[in-house]
Amino acid sequence: MRTNRTVTAAALAALPLFAAACAVGPDAQSQEHAATDAAEAAGRGSARVGDLLVEDAWMPEPANPEVGVVYLAVTNTATEDDTVTGVRTSASEDADLCETGTTGSGASVMRTVSRIPVPAGGTTTFVDGGYHVMVNDITEPLTVGDGVTVRLTFASGAEVEVDAPVQEMTARSDSGDPGAHDGHH
Repeated sequence: MRTNRTVTAAALAALPLFAAACAVGPDAQSQEHAATDAAEAAGRGSARVGDLLVEDAWMPEPANPEVGVVYLAVTNTATEDDTVTGVRTSASEDADLCETGTTGSGASVMRTVSRIPVPAGGTTTFVDGGYHVMVNDITEPLTVGDGVTVRLTFASGAEVEVDAPVQEMTARSDSGDPGAHDGHH
C-alpha cells in the first residue's frame, strides 16, 4: 500500500525544438539533430534505438528524498505509431508512467497510466502538468550531479535506456504551485 507524499517538481521549459521534432519533410532529420544537440548542451540524456529517440531526459533534484519525477521527450521516426508501455529506473524498483490532467472544475489530477502514445513521425513530451515518470521509494537520496538510468519499454518490443541527470529545480510547476504532485502517492 502506498502512502501519500508531496513532491515538488520543476516545470520543463518548453523548447522550440519539440515543435521542430514533429516536422515532416527533408528538413526533419536536421531538426532532429538540432534537438539532440540542444538536449546535450543542457546536460540532459539522450539515446536512440531504431526509430525511437529519447532525449532531454532529466530529473529535478527531489524535494522529498523518497520520490522523484523524470521528464523527457520521445520521438518516433517510424511510419507506425508506438506506445510506451513500461518504465524501470536504477533509483527504485517502483516507477510509474503518469499523466496530469484537469477535472471539469479545473482541479489538477494525476493518475498512473499503462500506456503513453507516441505517434508515427511525432514527439511525445513528458513534462510537468502532462505525461511524466514518477519514481517512488527511492532507495538512496539523489542530489544534483547524480544520474538515474531510465529504461522505457514500447509496444513494438523496443527498449530504450537513457541516463537522466539529476539537475537543480529551476522553475515551479505551470500553475506556480511548487506542490503540483500533492496526493499522488
